[in-house]
Amino acid sequence: MGWILDLVEAKPKAFQVVVLRIFLSTLFMQLGLGTKIRHFKWETEYMFWSPDCVENVVLGINGQFPGPTIRARAGDTIVVELTNKLHTEGVVIHWHGIRQMGTPWADGTASISQCAINPGETFKYRFKVDKAGTYFYHGHLGMQRSAGLYGLLIVDVAEGEKEPFHYDGELDLLLSDWWHQGSLEQEVSLSSKPFRWIGEPQSLLINGRGQYNCSLAALYSNSSATQCKFTGTEQCAPEILNVLPNKTYRIRLASSTALASLNFAIKVQYMLISFYIYK
Repeated sequence: MGWILDLVEAKPKAFQVVVLRIFLSTLFMQLGLGTKIRHFKWETEYMFWSPDCVENVVLGINGQFPGPTIRARAGDTIVVELTNKLHTEGVVIHWHGIRQMGTPWADGTASISQCAINPGETFKYRFKVDKAGTYFYHGHLGMQRSAGLYGLLIVDVAEGEKEPFHYDGELDLLLSDWWHQGSLEQEVSLSSKPFRWIGEPQSLLINGRGQYNCSLAALYSNSSATQCKFTGTEQCAPEILNVLPNKTYRIRLASSTALASLNFAIKVQYMLISFYIYK
């Protein structure tokens, strides 16, 4: 700061004003005025769950599957204090799509940007989200993503800025593939010699929910599948997305699939679709 003040004192008043404006602007950017530090405290562990109406073991966060959704604004700093409660495995989390400008150690790639978090240990991820958009996070050690370690990360536009389009509501969808075979067995099969293909996933999940042993459309098809009957409280019961006619909805779509490549479609009589890519 000293050299700036010396320069200001040695120059005319108009130049002093320009230099001070640049200095204050830089200071405000460094302080991150208008931005927030958002703290999250997570514990990851295996637990019993029924993602597709068949009970299995999933890798969850704070007792949730999928993991909690992170919501922030562009320019915010995310701090995730992650405790590994697995008994025999390390764990890391990769923040998919986040550029990690200046924080490569928070990228969550095991043995590349960080060591795995050992059982019982805690690691604090701290990074800035600089661009608005729809992202997701997932486990990045072995087949932990396939085991269910993933969730959404949504970054809204910065405080004081407006979206480039208007909408009346928002629908957040996270797609994933799901096998009944355990993630460890999947890993051994895919890395074995000779190679053992684990086959197509038993189910595809939307927001962690799918149906394996029944069909929602059995009454309207010629298949022999059993009609699903839900009370709405089941872990595999489909999530109902409520929309109104003549309204505009933003669909945030992310795919955390481990191996499957998906196409996404909505069956309606008429729908106008708009795309926008943040620069």
